[in-house]
Amino acid sequence: MAATSRATAAWNTLGYLVYAALVVVGALEVYLSFFFAMSTDGCHDAACDSSYHVWPAMVFVWVGVGAVLLLTLVVMLRNSSRGKVVAGWPLVGLLCLGFVYVIADAILH
Repeated sequence: MAATSRATAAWNTLGYLVYAALVVVGALEVYLSFFFAMSTDGCHDAACDSSYHVWPAMVFVWVGVGAVLLLTLVVMLRNSSRGKVVAGWPLVGLLCLGFVYVIADAILH
């Protein structure tokens, strides 16, 4: 029983380290959202002006990244308190961060 709990603790430690990297990826995604306005600079015609999409896309990234990071952390804490391995949840969070960026890009363009 002790070997199982040590293995679970080791995997959970690894999972929380990967979660720390996920936070860095989320911060980078938020940082890149500040450059969304530059994607509308190439259009100099009023007919193709899409600058009004910039703010909603930025807000979606900010809220989406915050929600993904918070929900991933809550699920990891809840499962690790029950003795389950949580090393896979940061990878699910990374996938969700990818979806947040793709949806924000769709809003932007």
